[in-house]
Amino acid sequence: MTWESWIALYTRTHCTARGLRSSSIAAYDTALRQFWSYARFRLEDRPPDQIAVRDVLAYVQHLRDERHNGSSAVNRHVVILKSFYRAIVAMGHLDPSANPMVAFPPIKGAPKKLPVVLSSDEVEILLATPDTGTVLGLRDRAILSLLYGTGIRASECASLRVSDVDLDGMTVTVIGKGGHQRAIPLNERLAAALDVYARARGTALPTAPFFRSRQGRAMSRGAVYERVRTLAARARIRKIVSPH
Repeated sequence: MTWESWIALYTRTHCTARGLRSSSIAAYDTALRQFWSYARFRLEDRPPDQIAVRDVLAYVQHLRDERHNGSSAVNRHVVILKSFYRAIVAMGHLDPSANPMVAFPPIKGAPKKLPVVLSSDEVEILLATPDTGTVLGLRDRAILSLLYGTGIRASECASLRVSDVDLDGMTVTVIGKGGHQRAIPLNERLAAALDVYARARGTALPTAPFFRSRQGRAMSRGAVYERVRTLAARARIRKIVSPH
């Protein structure tokens, strides 16, 4: 089989059957076609069933040296190739012994950083930093309370709508990665901080953003992150505060 037919088989059959999003399938297709292009020009147009481990190792070196990809990007290409060949084997189009990715070594990248955890005293200092004499200060305190009280992402915080915040039921509903929706319970202190801000902000339509910028628009993930960094610096908390 040709690269074209194998890639189509993988993306249209295997990936679709797994229920992957169209954006993910498109990213896999792009990565596989990039390897196909490498095989065409660097490996004498070698077909997919004749690729060896040494060919993939050479491709990894190509990504690093010529395309200047970091370890994370290189590893993504390797993971996609592993998934591709594993699926082709599972569908009966390649003998398991001919899979070049079976014994492929893991990509060694930079060591992962441990998550930053604030002490309870630092959290209290941070929550006391916003000027609660202003609506924006009440907003910032509510944002900090929500991020550190629930552990949700900055993007999830920024995308909250008025209808997502149920102060009577003491929950917030967020949509995370992959479009997965989940309801998160609130404690009384956190619910109170959200309620005080909501009252100061004024009534709004259910579809309106819960947290608003100075101009009255929805806040972006970057804006939420920047507020946290600014308030942490004002509180003289030197740890890198990242609400992801």
